[in-house]
Amino acid sequence: MAIAQDIGVTWTDPKMTALASTYDKLFSTGWGDGIDAGIGVQANPGDIAVVDDPVVAGRKAVRVHMTQSEDFSKIANGVPRAELIFPKAVSFSQGPDYLLRWSTFIPAGFAFDSKQAVIITQIHQGEWTGGPTVALSLQGEQYAISERGGANTSTVSAGKWLCCADADKGRWVNWSLRYVADDSGHHASTQLWKDGRSVFASQGVPNAYPGVQDAYLKMGLYKSGWKSSASDVSEITLFFGPVSVSKK
Repeated sequence: MAIAQDIGVTWTDPKMTALASTYDKLFSTGWGDGIDAGIGVQANPGDIAVVDDPVVAGRKAVRVHMTQSEDFSKIANGVPRAELIFPKAVSFSQGPDYLLRWSTFIPAGFAFDSKQAVIITQIHQGEWTGGPTVALSLQGEQYAISERGGANTSTVSAGKWLCCADADKGRWVNWSLRYVADDSGHHASTQLWKDGRSVFASQGVPNAYPGVQDAYLKMGLYKSGWKSSASDVSEITLFFGPVSVSKK
């Protein structure tokens, strides 16, 4: 396991600093040694690369880039994607309390797509097919957070638009997700912080697929309708910084 420096988060709520210290780290990487051997890659060659951090000297980051004209037929189910799949060691079972931290960087020249979303971080529901249980996306100049679970996984059970991604161009954004999975919703909790400020919270809403005990983390770019539907953009580039997953 690569050891990364902790992502610097200044919590708006001081209680979160104390709470975050109660978790035990399962995994962390700062990409300094490249992509960890336990991380899977679903991407065409060259679409995912470890590069110098665009802002922080001496630090590494993951650059994820894809173009609409690429042939994605040999990648997973053939849908346009360039994603990292985090190892089984950090899979999510129902009941435990997890804290995920990661960071994203939207380049200065980034073109936003008002016609369709791109998922940039997701918790995927093990071997089941269907939409992610939790997904952070970009659509237009906004972020969106969504979750689904329980008996009806075909629809989103909770979600929110988050303003404003266009203001984040050229700077790192630090995300924190507290995730307690429960397919019944009775003990479910999903909380998202952006740069230490709470931007989304749902309690008592199903946020896991029935019986799934091996949901997993994915990061990168996933744009399912890019080949088949109207889009404002023909290429996308995004950077990801250090990642850590903790549990209690």
